[in-house]
Amino acid sequence: MRYLVSTDHGDVIVDINPECTNALETDLLSFQKPSAEILAELNLEVPLRAFGAKMVEIIDMVGTGSFSASPTMLNMMKQEKATSELNRIERWAKTTYAEDA
Repeated sequence: MRYLVSTDHGDVIVDINPECTNALETDLLSFQKPSAEILAELNLEVPLRAFGAKMVEIIDMVGTGSFSASPTMLNMMKQEKATSELNRIERWAKTTYAEDA
């Protein structure tokens, strides 16, 4: 799966790792600058703030592997992971587009 996420610093292509079996791990997402080819494939741009809800859905879809915790703790960890990934996207865009300036 691939998403076009808009940030204050520039657009980011967010790829979901199909090999990832535990969404709480660090290999869930990868980022790249959008190319003309990729933009032609995608028809929806999602603002970073709105992508937070989608992140929770992605985490639920991928699952948490063999990790087990109480439902309350697991929900808290999913929310924290979603927030962490949004921050990563923002930092990546800021760093990447600052290099172009």
